[in-house]
Amino acid sequence: MVDLTQLMENEVFMAFASYAAIILLKMMFMSSATAFYRMTRKVFANPEDCTGFGKGEIAKKYLRTDDRVERIRRYYV
Repeated sequence: MVDLTQLMENEVFMAFASYAAIILLKMMFMSSATAFYRMTRKVFANPEDCTGFGKGEIAKKYLRTDDRVERIRRYYV
């Protein structure tokens, strides 16, 4: 079994751990940013998300696309 100190000295493992941490932080930030933009601009992707703003025809006006929200959503890739 490999000691933790040996793993910490391995440059390849440290590079992998650093990149994995960066990707995880980016994912967490981007999900929060997307939710923030969707809520502030009242733009939702499916009917279940906009039920808090009303039912029926009132909720349908929030089912649309916005360029800013789509730009943030595409940053995931």
